[in-house]
Amino acid sequence: MFPFRYNGARLKLYEELFDQLLANEHSEAVAANLLVDTRWAEVSRAFVNCLCRQGATGPIRPLAADYGHLVARAAELAFGTRTHAQIPSWFLQNNETFLASCLHKLLTAFNQKPAAPLQMHRAFAALFDVADGLRPFLGLRCLASSTGAHALMCAAAHSRYDFLARQESRATASLCFAEMLAERILQADENGAAQTLAFYGRSKRWQAFASERADCFAKEEAFAQLQRRVREQVPQRRGREHGLLFLASAFLDADAAAASGAFPERPSAPATPLRSAIRKRSTPFVRLVRRLVSEA
Repeated sequence: MFPFRYNGARLKLYEELFDQLLANEHSEAVAANLLVDTRWAEVSRAFVNCLCRQGATGPIRPLAADYGHLVARAAELAFGTRTHAQIPSWFLQNNETFLASCLHKLLTAFNQKPAAPLQMHRAFAALFDVADGLRPFLGLRCLASSTGAHALMCAAAHSRYDFLARQESRATASLCFAEMLAERILQADENGAAQTLAFYGRSKRWQAFASERADCFAKEEAFAQLQRRVREQVPQRRGREHGLLFLASAFLDADAAAASGAFPERPSAPATPLRSAIRKRSTPFVRLVRRLVSEA
């Protein structure tokens, strides 16, 4: 596989934006305009670069409120509204893609170049923050009343490229992220946001990710506690997969298989259309089936 060639000018532009955002020195008007279209691979690359640099030198300020406000302003500038039902689906999809791509790139960066636990913790915490701010502007409307952990898990679960399955099970970055995710899911469940735990427990991708790391944590750590709670509270899929839900799950699995090898970002140039009937299906219908499975 050939290395991806980034557009240098676009990468520099977004690195400047995110450096200013992390320093709380950004222009709201400029930032909102640049966040209207985040489908480019350079956007997530720039954000991850900035998180890694900032996390190595000091704390990263809370980002949820500011990032959410900027994306709301971007929606208003582009569409005249911030109401979920009136925002085009491509805008919501781009935000999901951005989250999934950032998580993929962070895991890859820390696996290729090991960092101090504190640096990784700062970077992952900032990504959870951004996911929290993006909740009202993702594909599933129910995420607006959920948590940043739920939003980030949805983005990864809906990504065309299953990067979670390609992470080293005992890599330090994966274990650090898994423990941080578990802490947030447990906290959400204690605060009454039960859908975060339910989604995690029923997601094939996340349970596959968890099963490969189950023996890496002591029983008192958050990740081990989370797995026990999943076994206790979340119904097992094996007696439930029937009827419409089973067909919907199979539909999405086939769709993901047809797109295997793709990256979370959409390519800069249109890809050659596949002849598979799966790839010819209506995008809104695929989105509807995803919502059915996620909320079931």
